[in-house]
Amino acid sequence: MTLLDAVLSLSEAPARDEALQRILRALARVSAADALSVLTAAEDGSVGVAAQIGLSPAALGMSFRPAEHPRLRRATQAAGPIRFLDPSEPDPYSGWLLGSPGEIHPIHACMAVPLHVQGRLAGLLTLDACDPHGLRGLRDEDARVFAGLCAGALRLDAGAVLLDAGPEARRAIGSASIGPAPASRSAGMLRIEREIAVLAPLSVPVLVTGETGVGKELVARALHERSPRASRALVIVNCAAIPAQLVESELFGHRRGAFTGATAARAGRFEAAHGGTIFLDEIGELPLSAQAQLLRALQEGEIQPVGEDRARRVDARVVAATNRDLRREVAEGRFRADLFHRLWVYPICVPPLRERREDIPALCERFAAGLAAELGAAGVGFTEPALGALAQGAWPGNVRELKNAVERAVLRRTIADGKSAAGRALVVRREDLDAIDGGAQERSLAPRIELPGERLRLADAPLEQPVELLAEALERARREAFARAFRAAGGNAATAGRLLGLSRSFAYKEAVRLGLIPPAGPRKR
Repeated sequence: MTLLDAVLSLSEAPARDEALQRILRALARVSAADALSVLTAAEDGSVGVAAQIGLSPAALGMSFRPAEHPRLRRATQAAGPIRFLDPSEPDPYSGWLLGSPGEIHPIHACMAVPLHVQGRLAGLLTLDACDPHGLRGLRDEDARVFAGLCAGALRLDAGAVLLDAGPEARRAIGSASIGPAPASRSAGMLRIEREIAVLAPLSVPVLVTGETGVGKELVARALHERSPRASRALVIVNCAAIPAQLVESELFGHRRGAFTGATAARAGRFEAAHGGTIFLDEIGELPLSAQAQLLRALQEGEIQPVGEDRARRVDARVVAATNRDLRREVAEGRFRADLFHRLWVYPICVPPLRERREDIPALCERFAAGLAAELGAAGVGFTEPALGALAQGAWPGNVRELKNAVERAVLRRTIADGKSAAGRALVVRREDLDAIDGGAQERSLAPRIELPGERLRLADAPLEQPVELLAEALERARREAFARAFRAAGGNAATAGRLLGLSRSFAYKEAVRLGLIPPAGPRKR
């Protein structure tokens, strides 16, 4: 069913990036690859990471110039799958594999497949396995199939860019539909639709604000896809996921030898977005040093890669997003006032879900349909009590929380029915839902708690705060503990490990995984 899963990913995923991610997950299940990625081609000849599994989160959106990387250059010129057997060729992903902070061992399995759309190069599919024989079981024919699915996702994407494509081809791609979002019925979202229609054709910076999970990235995508820049790249940067020491390098690039580990020149995210749009999510997390360069990019259209003396011209429209109160951040000295005013040209405030309950039924149906496609179900419906409870929820996590709640309910209904969902129509009931603020409470098999002098039923106890998933609570506590230890240790992994009661090696790897410290540069030979 893996190939079928990949095909359904192409037809059912609501957006290109999600389709690519699902295709890579399906490919990961049939190969022994430790890292997989899809790179999209830009008109300037560079290729940028659009989807990945097994790499550092900061790798998403990273751009390469094939002329500077022998393997990428050969892959872009190949007619089909190519396996790299020469260990002397450097791997562009050295230092970016999760769990491998240093340079990838030169003897490992590496493979790439060019992605072609209408006879032109649209990108690359890459696979890396630390085991030198890790990709032996993957046939070239199977790799071609998955590459064809990835190319199909790029073909349907409004932002796909083809090397050497003419104006007519780019206009045709730019007008392609990614798939309709559910029609908004609330006044707040209709207002945003009007704002997007006015702002999309312009090049002015836009700041998207709103609580976590409201869909700020969707607003940024809409601004890009309805703009004259739609045929060029949309580069998404999660500022909170980039280690502070690497922010300037990631955004603006660096020259070879600019710092320890910079074994090759690398273009930054702004250059990858040249002619298109760069979306700076969680911009409130940027350190002050990077904010100064960002201000120059906004005001002068210039960036200065780390280690270079000359500035470079770049044409990238900036859309930023934050769930912080930037006015307060400015007042407390954590955000530059001049950058704030440069971004605050026209803010778009996305309302929380509790202020647009009219949109909840359509969102529920969309999320349920997406999971139903993965399960092979004929469809998913909701009983009136279930839909009513969902519509009355407080949803402090907004659309993201609603999506998770709907998908959990669909899975619970599938398990409760005791048989496969394939080919069946599922109906979500009220008892399939979690406890929802404002509605009936979650049913629980836990015994009732009796306190001296009173009886307290769990079902009747109001929740002051929404219950956090145990895995999320543990991960948050883990991150906080490691952050405190590394601060107290001045960044020294051995000392932090002793404070935590862990080995230096484990403390270091976990801190890298959590994004608290940057991975080590490539080892010198």
